[in-house]
Amino acid sequence: MQPDEAYKEALQRIRNAQSENATDLDLSGLGLTALPPAIGRLTALIALDLESNELSALTPEIGQLTALTRLYLSNNQIYALPPELGKLIALTTLNINFNRLSSLPSKIGQLTTLKTLHLSGNRLSSLPPEIGQLTALETMLLSGNRSEEHTSELQSRLHL
Repeated sequence: MQPDEAYKEALQRIRNAQSENATDLDLSGLGLTALPPAIGRLTALIALDLESNELSALTPEIGQLTALTRLYLSNNQIYALPPELGKLIALTTLNINFNRLSSLPSKIGQLTTLKTLHLSGNRLSSLPPEIGQLTALETMLLSGNRSEEHTSELQSRLHL
């Protein structure tokens, strides 16, 4: 799908989800290069799947999805997460495997309900100290990053 077509398709799915007050939205595999800011209107969303697109960044409006519990971002080109991600305080699962992240925002520490964090296949060489605030965290995957030697130390510090 061409980028323009993918964007239009995503916008149509967002409009449909809004009119239906949907709790789940699947925008995976469309070839999106940008996420429509209209996504911020879907405040009832509990699950959002953006996997297997060509996204390099997320729109700040993602922070308006405060009911979101599951966010799937694997297999994109995301190089940075917006600080607004810290507003997703209901999030229990965050999957951002196989992107281009070299760091995480300090606001990640605000996701205190997060149970599952998948970060494999990125370019991370360290994690912010605020990651220690994720007291509900049960599973964190870090393989395939620049600094795998710190993985076991970090996981033991987080009691995983």
